[in-house]
Amino acid sequence: MQVSPSFDTWTAGFLIAVAMGLFLFTVLLSNRNKKTVPIAFFVLGFSLILLQYVLYWTQYQFMYPYLVFFPPVCYFATGPLLYWYFLNLYNKPIPRYFELHFVPAVLCFIPYVFNLLKNNGFGIDYVPLASLPQYYQLTIVHLVVYALLLVVLKKKNASNTSEYSTIRNRWALVLIVLYVLFITAYLSYYILVNFSFFNAEWDYAISIMMTLSIYTIGYFTFKQPKVFDGEFYAEIFLPNVSNFESFENQILEELYKKITSHMAQEKPYLDNELRLANLADQLGFTTHLLSKVINKKSGGNFNQFVNQYRLEAAEDMLKKDPSIPIKMVYFDVGFNSKAAFYSAFKEKHHCTPLQYRQGLELS
Repeated sequence: MQVSPSFDTWTAGFLIAVAMGLFLFTVLLSNRNKKTVPIAFFVLGFSLILLQYVLYWTQYQFMYPYLVFFPPVCYFATGPLLYWYFLNLYNKPIPRYFELHFVPAVLCFIPYVFNLLKNNGFGIDYVPLASLPQYYQLTIVHLVVYALLLVVLKKKNASNTSEYSTIRNRWALVLIVLYVLFITAYLSYYILVNFSFFNAEWDYAISIMMTLSIYTIGYFTFKQPKVFDGEFYAEIFLPNVSNFESFENQILEELYKKITSHMAQEKPYLDNELRLANLADQLGFTTHLLSKVINKKSGGNFNQFVNQYRLEAAEDMLKKDPSIPIKMVYFDVGFNSKAAFYSAFKEKHHCTPLQYRQGLELS
C-alpha cells in the first residue's frame, strides 16, 4: 500500500529553507555586481538538492518527479561554483577554459534529461551515462578535491595581514567550513548506512548542513551586503570595535587605490557618457560607496575627480601636438561640451586652453 504524501516538522522546516534559498538566489542574481553570480547559483544548487530530498521524504516525488535525478548535477556543480566565487573574492583572473570545471556536472545532466523525458512518456528506451550519477564515490572525491582547492587558494592569499584581507579570509573560512561540514555529512551517510544501527532519518544531517549554509549566506546578505561586493567597510568580524574609524580609513584607502588603478589602466574617463553608476558597475561597487570613497579621498565630487584625468589627458595632447584643434581635444579626452571643458580647465590653470597652448609655444 502506497503511503500518502505528507509533511512532518523536519520536512516542513527544510521546505522553508528551500524557499529561503530560492529567494536568496533571486536577490544575489539581481545584484549589479557580477561577482556574486557564482554564489547565487551555489545557493540555488543547494536549494534544488534540498527540494528533491523533501519531495523524496514526503513521497511527493511520485507526483512531481522532475528533480529525481537532478541532485548529482548540483553536487558536481557546487565545487566549481564556490571555487569561481573565491577567485572573484580574491580578485584573481578566471583561468582560460574554466568551463571545463563543469564537465562532470554536464555529464550528469545528460542522463537527467533523458530520464526526465522517459518518465514523461516520450518513449525513450536508452539513457546515456545512466549509471554515472550512482557512483557516489566519484561525487565524494570531486567534493573533496574542490574543498582542497579552496583551502589552497585561501592559504595563498593569507600573507596579507591588513584588516581588510583578514575580514575577507574569515568570510572565506566560513564558506569553507560550511562546505566541509556538508561533505562530511554526505560522506558519513554512505559510511553509516552499512551499519545495523543506522537510522534513515540521519539522512537529515546532509540537509541540515545545506540549510545552515543557506541561512548563513542569507544572514550576511541582509546583515551586511558589502561582504559580497568585496567592500567590507563596515563592522563585520571586527576584532576591536574601538578601532572602527581607523579601520574604515584603511578600507577607504584600499578602495581608492583600486579606483585610481582602474582609471589609469582602463581609462574610463575617455567615455563622454561616463556616469557614477557606470563606473560603479565597472568596479563592482555600489554608487553610494563609490561616491563616498571619491569624496573622502580626493576631496571633490565624482565630476571633479573624473575631470582631473581628462584634464591631464588634454594637457598631454596639447603638449604633443600644439596644432591640434581644441574641439578635438576636449571631445577625445571625454568632455561632452566645450563649456564644461573650458570651465574645468580654467579652474585648474586660470587660463583658457588656447592661452595654455600659447604659453607652451613661448616656453
